[in-house]
Amino acid sequence: MGQEIQVLIDAEKCTGCGLCVADCPRRVLVMRDNKAAIDATKQCFSCGHCFAVCPALAVKLGGLDDEVVELPGKPFLDETDLKTHLKCRRSIRHFKKTPAEREKIEKVIEAGRLTPTGSNSQNVRFIVIQNEIETIEDVVIAQYTTLSELAAQSGNLVMLPSGFDADRLTRGFLFHRAPLAILCVSPREDNACLAAMSMELMAEALGLGVVYVGLFTNPANRNVKLRESLAIKKEERIAACLAIGYPDVQYLRTAPKRAANITWR
Repeated sequence: MGQEIQVLIDAEKCTGCGLCVADCPRRVLVMRDNKAAIDATKQCFSCGHCFAVCPALAVKLGGLDDEVVELPGKPFLDETDLKTHLKCRRSIRHFKKTPAEREKIEKVIEAGRLTPTGSNSQNVRFIVIQNEIETIEDVVIAQYTTLSELAAQSGNLVMLPSGFDADRLTRGFLFHRAPLAILCVSPREDNACLAAMSMELMAEALGLGVVYVGLFTNPANRNVKLRESLAIKKEERIAACLAIGYPDVQYLRTAPKRAANITWR
């Protein structure tokens, strides 16, 4: 998905330290004549470990034009700050009408792009719903209206989502009148869900509020016409839907949570 990536080794710069060879997940890199070399019989998935670990800048990743950040000797994140941020995080269901700036939304999506993916597949893409947000919400609400009617007629043999309230099936039920929503789409739902978590953290760092709209994804994935209108490919799934905007509520403290359920084996 996306650009073709090629690992290139500059033999003149290579010092033969072997760090890239030792860190290659698929053993694509080998030592030949005291230099790092590529074993053409192995399949590289372009994770970039070799590029990131090489002290001599002898490895290049061809086909990419992305910012490279030199890393300090200590972690970027302070553990106390991160824990506090996670404790303070709230799902926002009241949004101001003020739309989020495009620059901020692009930064939110950038956080999703930078999130790790299985086998470095980088196969998550993002659909920003803004101008059509009310129309798309109406489509899914109509699906839920039909489903709730079938449930009533069948004596609740038709299963509805936990906590579902048919009396609230009006505009705002799904997106809570947020000015926009972002869909994380991928053939692998785990990749898209990981991206969504990073995006939420970035949104909050930018002063935006987020709520995961879990009630949107299943009916949207089942709606053939909606999938076609959103250009969702057959092999793809909408794994996460984030409603985003400026919060119209202020929380004054964190809320207690249950202790972790841990089993040590």
